[in-house]
Amino acid sequence: MRHVATAVVLLASVFASSSVFAAMTSQERTTFIAQCQKQMYESQAVCTCMAGIADKTLDDLDIQYLNLSALDPNHASAISKAMTHTELAAVDHFMSTAPDTCRKQG
Repeated sequence: MRHVATAVVLLASVFASSSVFAAMTSQERTTFIAQCQKQMYESQAVCTCMAGIADKTLDDLDIQYLNLSALDPNHASAISKAMTHTELAAVDHFMSTAPDTCRKQG
């Protein structure tokens, strides 16, 4: 029950602060780059490039989901259940195109 309440509070705060294609905060960008390097074994240059693409193409909820995936799978699962098909498709498209795009640039 406590996990459900925590997930509800997290989702409410994410939805309340979410606006479409808002710029990542400095902390979100730092987390995104660190998790990219840690989980995807990519260079800082590739991960910084991916953060730039994410910032331009994903909304706040998508970025929150990507940042939580490795850090907290329970909350990531709760967010993914709240995401629309379009939001999930955007994350899927990003993950299938951004890494290669950034590797070719670096």
